Amino acid sequence: MMETKWLWLSVLLLLLLEGCRWYGTEACWEDERIALLQLKPFFNPHNDLYSWVDEIKGSDCCRWDRVECKTSSSSSRKVIGLSLNDTRWSDNERWYLNASLFLPFKELKHLYLTGNNIAGFVESEGFAKLNLEILDLSDNYLNDTILLSLSELSSLKHLYLGANSFRGSSHAIGRVKIALIMIMNDIQ
Repeated sequence: MMETKWLWLSVLLLLLLEGCRWYGTEACWEDERIALLQLKPFFNPHNDLYSWVDEIKGSDCCRWDRVECKTSSSSSRKVIGLSLNDTRWSDNERWYLNASLFLPFKELKHLYLTGNNIAGFVESEGFAKLNLEILDLSDNYLNDTILLSLSELSSLKHLYLGANSFRGSSHAIGRVKIALIMIMNDIQ
């Protein structure tokens, strides 16, 4: 009888320890959490990213608003999608985004930046190193100068560029080799 009790206690203890191990490793990677906190000032003029907090070291950024994660082979969760749409919609100030801010997200596949008054990109190597499959840059103030940077995105499958300021660069757009480009009446 005593052996059965010890056996059950041992099994219970093992289950408890295993549960703690799984709970601890399913959070987002610390370097990605820090990178998100570094992105926050650029996309948070109206405190839309209130769930992105640094109060608790190791807080799970995969639970934050506008962040999508997927469990990787090491049981940790990696950021695969960021929906930063319309975070600067009422701010009429045009600005230039440094795409290298997204480099810490090694498995980032979906990036939505619609309606943020982005006028272009700071010269950087950010876009060339990203493995994006979907990029939505609609409803910004982008012009023909960004098309060369976009042509470097070899894994891109869907690119949305509607409601921007493109002027007759169909030849440059032709260099962007992707499955779907949505421009919608922007080229005049």
